[in-house]
Amino acid sequence: MGQASAGTPATSADPSASESVNLALLPGAVASAKSQRMTPPAATYAPANAVDVFVHNGWSSNYASVGNGYDPTQDWFQVKLATPAPVYEVFSRWTSPAKPTEYDLQVSTDADCQTWSTVTHVVNPSDKDSQVIDRKDPISCVRMQAVATTSTIGYTINEFEIWSGPKPPPTVGQIIPVPVKQQPGTGQPWELTNTSRIIVSSDALTATAEVLAGYLRPATGFVLPVVTGSATASDISLSLGSVSGIPENKAAEGYSLTVSSAGVKIVAPQAHGLFNGFESLRQLLPAAINSPTTGVGPWTAQPITVLDYPRYEHRGLQLDPARNFMTVAEIRSMIDQLAALKGNRLHLHLSDSQSWRLEIKGYPALDGTGCNGSACIAGFYTQDDFKGLVKYAADRFIEIVPELEGPAHATAAVRSLGGVAVVGCQGQTQTDRFCTNPNDPASERALAFWRDAIAQLAAISPAPIIHIGGDEAIGMPHEDYKWWIGQMETIVDNAGKRMMGWNPALEGYAPGSTSINHYWSDYTGGGPPLIKPEWFNQGRSVITTPEWNAYLDFGYDGSPGRTPRTELDKAYSWDPEWVYEKYRSVWAQPAYGGPKAADIIGIEAPIWGEQMRGLATNEYMVFPRLAGILEKAWSPKVLTQDYDAYRQRLSVAGPRWAFANVNFGSIAQVTWSSEAMGTVTRLGVDRTVSNAPLGRLAAGSIPPGEFTAMIDWGDGSPAEAAGIAARDYVASQRQGRSLMTVSGSHTYPVDGVYHGTVTYSRQGQTWAVPFVATGVPSCTTMVTGTHDGPLTVSAGVACFDGATLSGPVTVAAGAGLYASGSEFRGPVTASGAGNVLLCGTTVSGPVSVTGATRVWLGNHNGECAPTTVRGPVRVSNSVGQVTIDGATVAGSIVVQNNTGSTIVSGNHISGPLSCTGNSPAPTNAGQPNTASGPKSGQCAGL
Repeated sequence: MGQASAGTPATSADPSASESVNLALLPGAVASAKSQRMTPPAATYAPANAVDVFVHNGWSSNYASVGNGYDPTQDWFQVKLATPAPVYEVFSRWTSPAKPTEYDLQVSTDADCQTWSTVTHVVNPSDKDSQVIDRKDPISCVRMQAVATTSTIGYTINEFEIWSGPKPPPTVGQIIPVPVKQQPGTGQPWELTNTSRIIVSSDALTATAEVLAGYLRPATGFVLPVVTGSATASDISLSLGSVSGIPENKAAEGYSLTVSSAGVKIVAPQAHGLFNGFESLRQLLPAAINSPTTGVGPWTAQPITVLDYPRYEHRGLQLDPARNFMTVAEIRSMIDQLAALKGNRLHLHLSDSQSWRLEIKGYPALDGTGCNGSACIAGFYTQDDFKGLVKYAADRFIEIVPELEGPAHATAAVRSLGGVAVVGCQGQTQTDRFCTNPNDPASERALAFWRDAIAQLAAISPAPIIHIGGDEAIGMPHEDYKWWIGQMETIVDNAGKRMMGWNPALEGYAPGSTSINHYWSDYTGGGPPLIKPEWFNQGRSVITTPEWNAYLDFGYDGSPGRTPRTELDKAYSWDPEWVYEKYRSVWAQPAYGGPKAADIIGIEAPIWGEQMRGLATNEYMVFPRLAGILEKAWSPKVLTQDYDAYRQRLSVAGPRWAFANVNFGSIAQVTWSSEAMGTVTRLGVDRTVSNAPLGRLAAGSIPPGEFTAMIDWGDGSPAEAAGIAARDYVASQRQGRSLMTVSGSHTYPVDGVYHGTVTYSRQGQTWAVPFVATGVPSCTTMVTGTHDGPLTVSAGVACFDGATLSGPVTVAAGAGLYASGSEFRGPVTASGAGNVLLCGTTVSGPVSVTGATRVWLGNHNGECAPTTVRGPVRVSNSVGQVTIDGATVAGSIVVQNNTGSTIVSGNHISGPLSCTGNSPAPTNAGQPNTASGPKSGQCAGL
């Protein structure tokens, strides 16, 4: 236990991925019922709702109580299939206690479904009731015929599924959002190694591949070069090409992913799809792959085939630095986490009553002062800051959607522009709004500012959308409000952008315009409702952001936050095609006819910043709930209805957040998986590690105080107890449970590589976590294959693995060289270098090292194989350990004036061995050297 290795993914539950099909979902299938509840809006209870996949609506019968002449045997629900077909299984999802105590499951084989036969009699059905009938003859209709009930609230069927074969199990797996299709493979896992490369099909993909490699390099310590050419079994191949099964309108982001012991292959029609496929691969690797520090591994992924593409084109998170500022680094961190969940829009709320955060040249008073609440955070983005964020996001295929708020929520801007005396209407008392009266000159002064601000924003924002806010203009004359919105639409259009605004902004849009309705809720401050069917019958694009389900600043699991609370299940138990209108207490689609499925282009989840203070509080409120909301935006509707399966997928996401140091809410509603990683810690020149992190354990469901830990240093010294550093879960402080880190200090007897173990224990259960303490440096460049000519290592650490080099090698001051299993057909020279390690390597020429930090020519303690040198060896003036162990040298060895520990042992020398001026004097560690010439100086007895 405890090693960084990933589990086996579950099988697909996508009906299209197997032979079994839900016949009730096929086009042409029709649901009907004997009765229907008619409480307005009656469409809430229609029979069709029981065959629409969404499990939180359904059909309800039309009675309120048993008795008064009601005969339950007269109530039925049925589905007429599009085409008669064999039926294997019928699944009903009921809402307790609105279900019969007895019912007959009936089928009909005649075309008009007039003749029925009972195939099974069901008594006391469960809420999830499955009946296998295995009818191989063509069935035209399937009916639930009620027989008896004790319910006083009627019948409610949430879903009625008719399967041609066995109902597939829920999809679990490791990937979130859940893919369209995934199928486990067979054979041995694939392993990412220090020889792995990222192979791109075109040089045009190099920049994207470098971003992706950057996600894997910190945890593995591997170089992972990005190259073109043929892939080997340890490589990751990224190829542009067509992929069968991806619809044409999803080609921009769809991908296929194949993982096997023969390698990893990601294919996509466009680069964004390759990025998405790589994000899925990251989730198949151990959670520790997200660590910013190097771990032991192994870095394996089980065989699998994935075909995937998004449901919606807009999958977003909104941050609110206007209320409380977030730094550029904090927003970059959120961008990385958004990309990991295949989000592709970051909406930045840049102005509100509290502050205006973005530089607008010519308006120095818009300076980022102001924030919301006690201990609040002010700040400011220059236009260069904003452009940097845009570039960082674009490199991860995320568009930043900027929002500058008006006409209300604008106190900071109004004040900075001279107050209501300048940009407010005559007689206006509210200080939070611009003048929107077209007959008042102040409105033109205000719009002149907005023309300038939007023009400057458009010039630094390449994304097609600019958001203008537009909500909660309470008390503003509605016709004036609509006029203002129309003016803003013209301004945004003239800047070459597409406008988006919070409802009811769409009431001011020009007919036929492309402006987007950002639907959130019909909030009118207690006034009469504005929402109406006309909002949704224009064919206008809609982003759904239902306040009831998707607002992430609403509290959960005991955390502070706005109410009503949005617990994990509530954040997942909705669908864009069926949203709850919070302030009207109705479902929007049956009540108002929309948002219509054909108009919805995506989902966005906002976290408003009034109560947020920096990155940690934002992370806590966003994660884990954003994962489910983005799953609604990416994954097929049919795969996002099983809350229990979602929680299982979420359980393996928790360790990923923990290793990435994300402050996620480690809530009890999820049984979080445990994963561990041992570190790779580097020995100093004194062979010492000082308070070094050695082991890390993610176990989000268990308080850290229940664990103890022991360290075995791997050098034969006694194991010792160790403390555990961790944060516990404190919802009231918005504090998630962190990694449990064990650190320690130790001095090793000799320079080398040591394999230790941190053992975590709790109630008889143990996690053995291997770590490595080593003198081998971390590589910055990896060289393999055959290379002609001389080579100079001018910076970093060049690692040669199985390489052949025809010319001399020179290591510059401060640089390093680590060669394993290689051949250098020329001399090796280093002056003032860091590490010079030659392991299992042949050098056809002299080796001369002066003033290095660490020198190994073989070192059995460091897992460094003996080296062959066809020429003399000179090592002088080194400050760290010098080890020449088991080498075969066709010439002399001179070891001179080194000030670190020096070992010259077991070498075969075709010449003299001379050691002078070394402090301390060299030793042979009990392994005498053989030399054809004299042994002199400090090495006379070695």
